[in-house]
Amino acid sequence: MKHIVSISGGSASAVAADRVIERYGSDSTILWFADTLYEDEDLYRFLIDLENRWDKKIVRYTDGRTPLQVAEDRKLIPNNWAAPCSYELKQKPFKEYITALDKPLTVHLGLDWSEVHRHARPKEVYEEIDGVTVDFPLMWKPLAYMGYTRTIEEWGIKAPRLYELGMPHNNCGGRCIRQGLGEWLRLAKYLPERYEEVSQWEQAQRAKGGPRANRTIVRDRADGDSSPLTLAELRERNASSQLELFTTAGDNFGCFCEY
Repeated sequence: MKHIVSISGGSASAVAADRVIERYGSDSTILWFADTLYEDEDLYRFLIDLENRWDKKIVRYTDGRTPLQVAEDRKLIPNNWAAPCSYELKQKPFKEYITALDKPLTVHLGLDWSEVHRHARPKEVYEEIDGVTVDFPLMWKPLAYMGYTRTIEEWGIKAPRLYELGMPHNNCGGRCIRQGLGEWLRLAKYLPERYEEVSQWEQAQRAKGGPRANRTIVRDRADGDSSPLTLAELRERNASSQLELFTTAGDNFGCFCEY
């Protein structure tokens, strides 16, 4: 039996991988990371530190496009409900990779007890491949109670810097298309140049007309209604706000692109 762990670049998947290596051994374990070319620079340092801890190389894959380039190819403005980058840059190549591996094979994902509602879909997708099963190491006893950053620091590894900014994930440099308004405002506060880059891209896509003209990355859901809200409007609306942003200590959820 071979085992493969999908490494997202975050603390949860790192702890999941560590558990797999400890249980099944390094020689039986493959580590796989999909690089969106949109990551925070410190994520790559984190991966190297993990490789040094495990004395094992992480297989790194890249499609060659960023999430915004994928969206342009699809002629759409992505959002939480339509994010082709998830499929094109992570899910599709990962499935192709594991399909080519020797079987039997277990795929391990960094989803924990707080995300049981997300467990069924990846099992359905990956277990349709003959000889493949899916497991969730963070569900092994003793349960890992979301202290993933603390665990990493106990290894002597510095946690990814996005966590120091209070971000609940370490994906796409804090620019995940699927994240909520609060995380976009956090990006505007701590990494304004990244926020501006995506905001300008959004405006340029809307200017192309057609279905994109009234589409936005985020939506305003105030008072129970839902309407398009550009990143420029979001920033302007909160320019003078003293909004208190909820902070976390590491991954608050697994990567949105796990399935």
